[in-house]
Amino acid sequence: MLLHQNRTRLIALAATCLAAGVSAALQAQHAGDIGLQVTDDQLEVFGPIGSPDTEGVFLGTFGDTGFPGYTSNPGFDAAPGTLPQGRVGFMALAGLGRWDPVEGIWLDPLEVDERLSISFITLETIVADEPVAGFDLAVQPDGGWHRHVNFELMPDEDGIRLPGVYRLDLALYSTMGLAESEPFTILFDYEADPQDVTDAIASMYEDACTGDLDGDGSISGADLSVLLGEWGTEGVFADLNEDGVVDGQDLTVLLGGWGPCPD
Repeated sequence: MLLHQNRTRLIALAATCLAAGVSAALQAQHAGDIGLQVTDDQLEVFGPIGSPDTEGVFLGTFGDTGFPGYTSNPGFDAAPGTLPQGRVGFMALAGLGRWDPVEGIWLDPLEVDERLSISFITLETIVADEPVAGFDLAVQPDGGWHRHVNFELMPDEDGIRLPGVYRLDLALYSTMGLAESEPFTILFDYEADPQDVTDAIASMYEDACTGDLDGDGSISGADLSVLLGEWGTEGVFADLNEDGVVDGQDLTVLLGGWGPCPD
């Protein structure tokens, strides 16, 4: 693949930029970035910065930098003074999903042949069919954390990337003792029909409390525990899409509604 073949060139370019002293420019907030702050000793994600219409859902477009199947957006952005010294990293909470515009559902990662590479210079994590640990990056000396990692949609075994909207569910963690963030979602547009993008975004706000399994008015870690406890079974409570088994599709539904239920 193009980016993997040119990994050495990309590493050299990154090193050159660092040597040129571009850290001050990296501190500026960018529209569409994933905002990061600390609230009650917990990492808190907000935004997209400057895009309130999709609050809580972040958007990326493969190819926006001229490389097919690749983007470095959205970035992560904590303002100077936000964080103590240490490192912040990510976890992929599920495998890579893709929107099925015909059925109007998110496909189980097992049905998606493409994979997603997330990299930063020499670090790389591949998101395929299951949750996976990511990597962490240092907080800037001024307490900010503005990072743009590389997202690359990797083709299937036949070298094909299907056009569509792809879904990545994440949470952030720190090495400084801060509680990890609530789950959040990045949707990636790869040559998708604009209506499919609109429908995929809209799906993130529909049936927002389908995953409130304990009935406390919020979808949280307690509900996730119930779902994981019924994983692979017919499920008394957690078969959220009613297909007869508790699996990745139900996890996708639960994560899509994470947070307080709407009034």
